[in-house]
Parts: sequence; structure tokens; C-alpha cells
Amino acid sequence: MLGPRRRRRHPARRRSLVRADSLVTRHRILVTAGSTRRASFNTLLARAVADELARRDREHLLVNLGDHDMPIYHGDHEDEHGVPTTAHELAALLRDSGGLLIASPEYNGSFSPLLKNSIDWVTRIDMGVLRDTLIGLMAASPGRGGGVRGLAMVRTWFENMRLIVAEDDLSIPQVNEHVTGESGSLAFDIEIRAAIAAWVDAYLLEFDEYCTGRPPA
Repeated sequence: MLGPRRRRRHPARRRSLVRADSLVTRHRILVTAGSTRRASFNTLLARAVADELARRDREHLLVNLGDHDMPIYHGDHEDEHGVPTTAHELAALLRDSGGLLIASPEYNGSFSPLLKNSIDWVTRIDMGVLRDTLIGLMAASPGRGGGVRGLAMVRTWFENMRLIVAEDDLSIPQVNEHVTGESGSLAFDIEIRAAIAAWVDAYLLEFDEYCTGRPPA
């Protein structure tokens, strides 16, 4: 059985979080998953992360992308019908959040069309909607890879958009061996809960540094 892994970028690639311009004043952290399937392990992961934020009294919002359904992006559709109201709603939630945590399932070695389409639409409203947001990436997968190929592609995608992605990713391989309970009431075992808690703590240290412009004492 493989355990959870935290993946850190090469130290040479680490960028300073001390901002020379304005500081981030939006302390809410938005949590979501790139899947809306009822039994999705990544939806379960997003909920577990939101629970950890609640335990730390951190302002957060758990968002189901299925509540912001949008057609597949098409320029002609936008010309004829405009940007969907649901995209405006999601953009407003993102704009009011200083952090974004995404549980991203791996689909054929990449990330989900749902996540891609949601970001494509909101950036049609405002390309800078995520500019001052610290993004954290995580994945859970029944496979031995733990979704790392998809996470690498999400990171590259966001960094190509000149967005800031947190130092550590969280990867949970063979996740089906780490859940207990029945369908509809699944929960992670103690090993995974500990890994999630540690990853959330690491993200919050980076988030606080990003918001204040000062490294932790």
C-alpha cells in the first residue's frame, strides 16, 4: 500500500512570496474539486480540507463546480449568448478569495474538462481574476501515481497564466485503500487525515506569508 505524498518543487524554482506591490487583503480560501461525481474521491478530499480549515478557524468557502454549470467554451456561443451568469457568479467568488485549493482528478494523464472549462469562462470575464490568489493543488487517485501527472499539468497551466501556485502538492495514491464507511458517508483513515492536516498547515504558512509579505517568525 502506498501512502500520501507531498511533492515540493525543486528549490531552485522557488520564488519569493514577499510582494513588492500591494498586499493581499482577501483572507478567505475557496476550496473546490475538479469533479462533481457523487462518489468522487477528490470531492471527498476537498471536503476534508475544508474541515481542516474550519478546525483552524480560517475563513473558507467550499464550492461545488456543479452549482456553476456552464456550456463548453465556444467563441461563437459567447458572441451569441454572452458569458453565462454562472461564470459571473463563480468569478465573483474567486475575486473575493485570496486562496484557492483545488482537488484535481487525473483524467487520462491530464486534468478534468470541468476544471479547464470553468477557468476558461471566468477568465473571459477578467483575465486577472486569479492574479493575486495563492493556489494549492491536491489529488486523490485509486492508481499508484496518485494523480501526479495531472497535478503537473495543472501547475504548468496556471504558471503559464502567470499565477502563483503553492510550493507543495498533495498526492494520495491508491486512495480506495484509505477510505472507510459506506457510499454517501465515506471518510479517510487516520493516515490520510494526518497527511491532509500537515499539508493544510504548510499551505497556510505560505498563504500567511503571501498575504502579509513577511516570512513566518
